[in-house]
Amino acid sequence: MGSKKNLKYLGFFGFLGFNGFQYFRGYNTAFLSYFAFFAFFSYFWIGKIAAEMIDERYLENSRKAKAFSFNLAAIELIIICLITPVTVISREILTVVSALCYASVFIAYAIAFYLYEKR
Repeated sequence: MGSKKNLKYLGFFGFLGFNGFQYFRGYNTAFLSYFAFFAFFSYFWIGKIAAEMIDERYLENSRKAKAFSFNLAAIELIIICLITPVTVISREILTVVSALCYASVFIAYAIAFYLYEKR
């Protein structure tokens, strides 16, 4: 997987995220962290752009996408920190939400970067 052209194939690791549903069979909370593998789906978008030549516009679009995904992560973290003490949330739900928030940041970066590049 050394070349940039093969990055899009890393997206198939995202299907490992469906292992998180094994929690409902054995109720082992460790399976809930598999939902973070959904972040690998972002490589489907990154792989489309990776073959392009890096120039100033590419770097600027990357900065914009990183800023957007950082803002999304900050908002998700603030919401989790504000809601957790107020309500009684089980550790299972908190684990799932944390894993999905982790994955959403990478996917949001990839989609935003792809959209900025295609403008």
